[in-house]
Amino acid sequence: MRINLEGLVDQCHSRYHLRLLFPDSPFILQFDCGKNLYGISISSKGCTVLDELDRDAHFVIEGMEETVISLLMGEERLSQLIEDGSLEVRGGYRPLLFVESVLWLTRSREKEPVEV
Repeated sequence: MRINLEGLVDQCHSRYHLRLLFPDSPFILQFDCGKNLYGISISSKGCTVLDELDRDAHFVIEGMEETVISLLMGEERLSQLIEDGSLEVRGGYRPLLFVESVLWLTRSREKEPVEV
């Protein structure tokens, strides 16, 4: 899980155009996978994986670790996983839109062959 979060943070840093979406003060995104809690901080000043979650999160995603990894890998959209009951979220509508945008725009894209 930590590797996937570090990959997300790397994608946030490598796609500099996304920084325009990021807030100035850190936005704390927490992943609650039952016994394990993970978090990342997203801001225009930089993104990091949080070792300790000492602040209240702005948005929380709850679910099984395999489902969260699928989300982080870009295999599924957050709204689809919420709709089918695989994940639950806590937070407002605007943070939901922000998180879904960040997760979707930072997914790793494999080149697909073009057929003519």
